[in-house]
Amino acid sequence: TTVSYEVPSQVVEDRTVTVEFITQRGEGVNGDFTSATRRVEVHPGEITLVNFFASNPKSSDIITQSIPSVSPGEAARYLHKTQCFCFDQQSLAAGERKEMPMIFYLDPELPRHINTLTLSYTIFDVTDRVAATNK
Repeated sequence: TTVSYEVPSQVVEDRTVTVEFITQRGEGVNGDFTSATRRVEVHPGEITLVNFFASNPKSSDIITQSIPSVSPGEAARYLHKTQCFCFDQQSLAAGERKEMPMIFYLDPELPRHINTLTLSYTIFDVTDRVAATNK
């Protein structure tokens, strides 16, 4: 996936692509991690917002990092994120539930044979790793 700060030049109104979202928790993550929607139908070039949610049931603060994966792999270079919680580590206070937006569009040049793509995120607790690098 690419980070893009440009707005697409066109929306392909006569084409619809399904984008599915899968969320997974890495080892040691106890809280919820979900997307507000499991799938969206989008036109290539159309800017779309999807909210994800993470919670921290622990009694102490944690820091998380979410790692994305796109399938089919060929589609990854056509998925452009303009804003994503995955760009940065996210801090979650004890007991906090956080809304984390992701804004994206599909490049109008997305090959015609790709009608569905899946964006999967795995969330990891990186609290200990961050603490170690800040010492």
